[in-house]
Amino acid sequence: MTSGQVDTPNSAWQRPQLVLFGYALPVWRLAVVALVLLLAAGISFIPAPQGMPQQSMVALGLIGMTVVLWATMVIPQPAAAVMFIALVILTGAASPKAAVSGFFSSSLWLVFGGLLIGTAAERSGFGRFIARRFLGRFRDSYSALVVGVIVGSTMLSFLVPSNMGRLAITVPVVLALAKDAGYPLGSHGHIGLVLIAVVGNFAVAQGVLPGNLLNIMIVGAGETLYGIHVTYMHYLLMCGPVLGAVKAILVWRFLVWMHPAPTPRFDDGSAVDQLSPDAKRVGLILSIAILLWATDFWHGIKPGWVALAAGALCVVPGIGVLPAREMINLRRLLIIVWVGTVLSLAAVMTESGASALVSSVLARLAGVEGQPPIYGYFAMAYLSSLLATMSTFGGAVPTMAAVAAEISNATGLPLDTAVMSIAAGMSAIFFPYVAAPIVVGLVLGQVSQRAALPFMVVMALVTCVLIIPLNGFWWWLIGELP
Repeated sequence: MTSGQVDTPNSAWQRPQLVLFGYALPVWRLAVVALVLLLAAGISFIPAPQGMPQQSMVALGLIGMTVVLWATMVIPQPAAAVMFIALVILTGAASPKAAVSGFFSSSLWLVFGGLLIGTAAERSGFGRFIARRFLGRFRDSYSALVVGVIVGSTMLSFLVPSNMGRLAITVPVVLALAKDAGYPLGSHGHIGLVLIAVVGNFAVAQGVLPGNLLNIMIVGAGETLYGIHVTYMHYLLMCGPVLGAVKAILVWRFLVWMHPAPTPRFDDGSAVDQLSPDAKRVGLILSIAILLWATDFWHGIKPGWVALAAGALCVVPGIGVLPAREMINLRRLLIIVWVGTVLSLAAVMTESGASALVSSVLARLAGVEGQPPIYGYFAMAYLSSLLATMSTFGGAVPTMAAVAAEISNATGLPLDTAVMSIAAGMSAIFFPYVAAPIVVGLVLGQVSQRAALPFMVVMALVTCVLIIPLNGFWWWLIGELP
C-alpha cells in the first residue's frame, strides 16, 4: 500500500477504494474517519469547564481526532495532519499562526536535513562502509556480534541523523551478516540482530539530539511553547550517559539472554567494501556538520540550520551526490508536513486553552501540588511513557510538553528539565506501534511485531525500574534536578 501503486486484481470485482497521497484507502477506513470526526464534533460541543473558553473543547476534540488517526493509521499521517490544520483554521479553535507554528521551528529543518543526509549516506555507500567496517570485526561470538551491531549503529546515530536513513543502511547489512553467520530467518540469531539494530538503536540514539526524530520533536515542542533552546552538547550531556550508554549495556545483556544463538560462522574476510569518491564527499560533509553540532554552544547556530545546510550541500552539483529533485521529493515533504503539524499541536493546545485543561487533569492525576522537584521529574517521565503507549509519540509529545509548565509550577522542577523529562519517560517503549521507525525497521528486517514484543516489554519495564531513576540521579549530579 505504501508504494503508492494499487494492484489491479484479476477478478472482475474490486473493493471500493480511494487513492490519497499515493495510498489506496478501502471504504471501511473512510468509515472509521467519519466516526472519528463525529467523536471530535461530540467533544467540541461539550460545555467547557468554568473559566475555560469553548475553543479549548473544540481544540481538544480536533487533537483527539488527530491522535487517534495517527495511532490507528487508517489514513496516511500527513493526510491527518493536513486535516487537523484545516479544521483548526476553519473552526477558529486557534489562530492560523498557531496552526502552522511548527513549520517555523528550526527543529523541523533538522528533520529535513537529516533525511537528505541519510539518503546521501545510503546512496553513496558511506553508511554501508561504516557499518560493515565495524560490524564485520565482531565475529568471535554471538554476544560480540551483538556488541558490534550496537557500536556500528550507535556511530551512525552521530553520522546519519535520520532513523529511516540508518535503517536503510544498517538493516540490509545486518540481514547479510545474520545469513553469513548461519542464522536463518526466524531464528533467535536473526531476530536478535534485527532487534538490536532497530529497537536497540532507537533506544540508544535517544542520547544524541539529531539521532531520533523523537528527540527533535521534544526539543522542538519546548522551543515552540516556551522558547527553550537546547544545544547539541547540552542534550548529549543530559541524555547520553544514562539514556544512551547505560541503556546500551542493558539492551545488549537482555538481548543476548532473551535471544541466545550459537557462535557465528568464521568470516574469511572476503568482499571488503571500498570508500568511493562520492562516499568520501558525504563523509566530509558529515564531519563538518558534526563539528558544528558539537560546538554550537560557541557559535550559537541551531542544529536545524546546520542539518539543512549539510543536506543542501548533498544536492549541490560537483559537491553532493544527490540530484536536485531530491529537495522536493514528495514522500520527504509529506514527512515534513506531519512533523511540522506535530510541532504545531503544542501551540494550538496552548492558545486554545486545551493545554491548561489537559494539564490540570494530568496534574491532579499525578498529585503534584506541593511535591518536591524529584516527584515532578518522575511524574513527567512516567506520564509520558503512559501517554505514548496510548497515543504514540506523535500525540504524546505535544501533550506532555504542554503539561510541563503545570508540573514545573507545582513542584519547582525547572521548566527545561521538565521538558527534557519527556525524553526519559519515552525511553520506555512497550509496543512497536508507538514509534513508526520501529515498525518500519521490523518490516525491513523480516521480524514480526509479535516476535519483537517480549523484548520490548521487558526493556520498557527495566527502563521504568532502573533507567528512569538512574537518569534522575545523573541529572541531580550535574545540577539539572534540584
